[in-house]
Amino acid sequence: MKPRETAKTIAALLVLFVAATALAADGTPVAEVEGITEYRLDNGLRVLFFPDPSKPKVTVNVTVFVGSRHEGYGEAGMAHLLEHMLFKGTPQHPEIPKALKDRGAVFNGSTWYDRTNYFETLPASDENLRFALELEADRLVNSPIRAEDLASEMTVVRNEFERGENNPAMVLWQRMMAAAYLWHNYGKA
Repeated sequence: MKPRETAKTIAALLVLFVAATALAADGTPVAEVEGITEYRLDNGLRVLFFPDPSKPKVTVNVTVFVGSRHEGYGEAGMAHLLEHMLFKGTPQHPEIPKALKDRGAVFNGSTWYDRTNYFETLPASDENLRFALELEADRLVNSPIRAEDLASEMTVVRNEFERGENNPAMVLWQRMMAAAYLWHNYGKA
C-alpha cells in the first residue's frame, strides 16, 4: 500500500472510531443489517452508522420526515422552500455553502413526499465529521427566516416548479399521482 493510501485509510478508520465511540457513549444499537447499525439516542434521534474503510470520505445525511405530503391546500412548495432556506445560514454558520466548499464538500438537499434531507460528503477527518454534525444540528434549530432570503428563494423554487410544469414526464407523473391518490396528499403534492 502506498503511503498516501495508508494515510487515507488511517484517517478513515480514525473518523469511524471516533464516530463509533460517540455513538456508543450516547446510544444503544437497536438493529444491525448488512453492516449498517442503527442507534437510537436518548432524545429519540435515529442514527444509521455505515463504516466503509475503503473510502477516504465521510458523509453526514440528515433526514427529516416532513415533505410535500404534509402541506395543506395553498401551501404547495413550502417544504421545498424551507429546504432552500436552511442553506441561507445561521448566526454560527452565516455562509453554509461557502463553509462546506472551503472544506472540499459535495453537498445538497432534497425534498420528497415524506421527507427532506440534507447531506455533505467531505474528506474523512475527525474535524470534518465534527463540523458536519455541528452544522446540521445548528441549521435545523437556528436557521432564521429573513424576508430578503425568503423573497429570493421563493423565486428560485417557483422557477423550479415552472420547469416541472414544462416537462412532459413531470406532468405525466403528477397526473398519475393525482389519479392514484385521490384522497391522499400524495395526489396533490
